[in-house]
Amino acid sequence: MISDRCSIVEFVESVKGKSAWDVISLAVEEATSSDRLIYRSGGWEAAQRNSQHLKQVINLFRYETKSKRHNDRVHQLYTQHWGP
Repeated sequence: MISDRCSIVEFVESVKGKSAWDVISLAVEEATSSDRLIYRSGGWEAAQRNSQHLKQVINLFRYETKSKRHNDRVHQLYTQHWGP
């Protein structure tokens, strides 16, 4: 896993500057790893949150979907590092 602490901020910091294709690919791998942690640990909260955040990042890159909440941290990180 890229983020040892299951942190979306840590993940974004490590992939900023990479192409959209690379970010999506790494986010899919990271989300899969988080989902496996959830399965193995019986629902570890940080892994669940990280998996959801990563899936939001994937959706933003693939479909440019925007959060219904304007203060959504994942959307803020996306616009800060990759555009509107």
